[in-house]
Amino acid sequence: MKKLAIVIAFLITPLMVSAQGIFDRYENEKEVTSVVVTKNMFQLLAEIEIESNDPEVRDYMKMVNSLDNIKVFITENKEVGSRMKADVQKYVSANNGLAELMRVKDDGKNVKFYSKKGKDEKHVSELLMFLDGKMDGKEGTVIMSITG
Repeated sequence: MKKLAIVIAFLITPLMVSAQGIFDRYENEKEVTSVVVTKNMFQLLAEIEIESNDPEVRDYMKMVNSLDNIKVFITENKEVGSRMKADVQKYVSANNGLAELMRVKDDGKNVKFYSKKGKDEKHVSELLMFLDGKMDGKEGTVIMSITG
């Protein structure tokens, strides 16, 4: 029985991995530039005194405070870019909640946006962008994940 529980735990663990888990390894790759903005930064930004009666500004600050993180990973290395592409495809196919929002193919670039529904139709809990192709004349790959 104990062995069965361990086997089941190992089988469902990959299903519980979030975008951050699958993409975090790129943060330490030599060939990858990474930008990670944490919830602490968003909370700090939300503390900034902005005197405004504009409801849009208040809504924007509320939205910023609700974000968990933004992670961006960029590489010009073809091998790393191929792994990033495979990881995005694996992540999207393993997460039924992710739906493609749009794709753009232009001037040697391919961009895809995916989202995961939030608490209701007006909220998104995750936005994932994947870009590969020519950027400034060089081949490159970008993953951007926003959660919150």
